[in-house]
Order: sequence, then C-alpha cells, then structure tokens
Amino acid sequence: MSAAPQDVTTAALLARALEETRAVESLIEQGEWQQALERDADRQRLLMAAFGQDARRTQDPELRALTDELLKMNNRLIGLAEHRRRAVERESDVLQLGRRAAAAYHQAEIDRQRS
Repeated sequence: MSAAPQDVTTAALLARALEETRAVESLIEQGEWQQALERDADRQRLLMAAFGQDARRTQDPELRALTDELLKMNNRLIGLAEHRRRAVERESDVLQLGRRAAAAYHQAEIDRQRS
C-alpha cells in the first residue's frame, strides 16, 4: 500500500485503518504471522496519516467513534498476539520435552544393550 494521499479525509483514513486492523486480526488468528506483519505496516501508515492531520478534527463524533473502535481492536490484537505467542511457546516446550524423553529412552536402551 502506498502512502495516504493528502486529500483523503481523516475519517476515510481511519475507516481504512479499521479494515486493515480486522485483516491483521484475521491473519493472526490463522497463524499467518508474516502476512500479518505486512498488513500491520499498512495499518500503521494509515494511522500515522490520520493522526498527522489537524488535531481539531478529533472532536468530530464520527472520528471519535472510529478512533474508539480502532483502539478497542488494537488492544484486542495485542492480547490475541500475546495469547498466540504463549501458545507457540508452550507447544515448543512440549516438543523439546518429547525430544529429551526420546533421547533419554534411546540412551537407556543403548546402555541396557551394553550391559
């Protein structure tokens, strides 16, 4: 995605950022981390463009609603990513434990055959 054009309204930028946020959430849920990172970069550009505009516009109720929704989804994305990260760490721990157990079993079998 290219940089946001100057004539795009803040509301349009925030609406597009909200769409990107939903796409990032979906990609995280699917475990598509690289795609999620790429889409998140697009989302960040849109947010930077939106919040770089005239700060007085943030008093607009429509913009406030979009901003509130983005904030809520952003917090949910952080929680989802953290949950997925912990799940991957747990899976890795289980795999490592299994490998260590298999190696110990194999070594015990070798030791038994030598005895």
